Amino acid sequence: MNGGFDQGRRGSSGGFVALWSTRDIVVAAVLSVVVGVVFWGWGLLWSAFFQAIPFPSSYFVVGMWMVGGVLVPYVIRKPGAAVVGEVAAAFVSMLLVNQWGAWTMVSGVVQGVGAELVFALFLYRRYPLGVLLLAGAVAGFLSLVLDTFVYGYYQAFVFSAIAAAAGISALSGAVLGGGLSKLLGDALERTGVLSGLAIARAKQAERAARIAQREDSSGVGSLPGPGGREG
Repeated sequence: MNGGFDQGRRGSSGGFVALWSTRDIVVAAVLSVVVGVVFWGWGLLWSAFFQAIPFPSSYFVVGMWMVGGVLVPYVIRKPGAAVVGEVAAAFVSMLLVNQWGAWTMVSGVVQGVGAELVFALFLYRRYPLGVLLLAGAVAGFLSLVLDTFVYGYYQAFVFSAIAAAAGISALSGAVLGGGLSKLLGDALERTGVLSGLAIARAKQAERAARIAQREDSSGVGSLPGPGGREG
């Protein structure tokens, strides 16, 4: 991942784009399109089933709409990836025609920024499960804040119900947005299709470290003794 920052310094005149390789852009675009189709399909399920769930319990399912803002940065690991992933996926969902229209883009921006803030907090250097869960949770929480004003929750519900919805939305964002993105990203990396990307380099380094640790452990107690024999 440090290579991304080095590349950005070497090509600082290019600004944000210098941080992203062509492969980063292509993979981010492909992932965003796929996630956008999933967003659209999730919207159909919302219209058919989920919206019948009473408030605030209906927010247990909103975490799926946070995947774009967590999966793409987990794979790409570059500044701006959360916003790009979430907004691009929202745009695809809107193009396929959903019930929210242009508000889909507003949600995408808010959710993407929420996740982006978490990755920025860790300087785009750490992507363990805990960070992914936190990114999904913040995105989910801000999604509820937006909905509270867009749909007038502050007029229709008491504060305790809205607070419960905020907690549920954050939990759903963490589990579906963060946890699911972790599973998907790791599964894709194991297939080899993400070779050369930041996630693949990080996983390779982790595997090499584990192998070295096992070799070091197995070598303890088998060093040559004074007489040349193994002790």
